Amino acid sequence: MATIDPHRLHLRRELTRHVSELGYSLSLEAPGPEEPEILRMSPVRRRVAYGETVLRSDLKKKRCHDRLRTFSQRRTRRRGSILFFIGVSMDDQQELETLLADLEIRSGIRGGHVHIVPIAKPETAARRASTKRSARG
Repeated sequence: MATIDPHRLHLRRELTRHVSELGYSLSLEAPGPEEPEILRMSPVRRRVAYGETVLRSDLKKKRCHDRLRTFSQRRTRRRGSILFFIGVSMDDQQELETLLADLEIRSGIRGGHVHIVPIAKPETAARRASTKRSARG
């Protein structure tokens, strides 16, 4: 089994937390290659939300572009839009916004169901340790 890039793992963990905090707390079947990384449902509203993470290196890859297009265009059985959250490093947010406009996924008119979730870099272990020490003081 391939190991997951630690940066992508951090983005996925934070994006999952964000989507869960919005009420999409039920995790659906395990994602496959044709499914989004995160597939959640709201237990109250019974609505589905998708989530994908995008690294800087993904921004130029056709496979990433195809996945973003596919999940942004999927519809419910009643032809409603499915909320689509994209987790990206804060440093890469502007590049992703430009890419989504270039791919015609988001514009002033289209793509209101596609949400970019900027995620801060993880704190380093040294910084966390010093914070814990100062908190004990």
